Amino acid sequence: MAIQQDAEQRFAAKTMRYTRRAYQASLKSGQKVVEIVDGNIVETSPDGSTRILKKAAPKHKAPAGMKLKVT
Repeated sequence: MAIQQDAEQRFAAKTMRYTRRAYQASLKSGQKVVEIVDGNIVETSPDGSTRILKKAAPKHKAPAGMKLKVT
């Protein structure tokens, strides 16, 4: 079980790192990025300005250990 948790932790860390790189690369290339900030869907421009597009729908939380079926 410890090996599986380690693999999951490594995967999560890599996912966060690559997501951040893609975010930064998009802004550096002059593209806008859409993200959720404080419960709002926000458009962020390369110059750092932001524009609220709309309120984000509430999250659905799943308890730890819950098995999900992906189809």
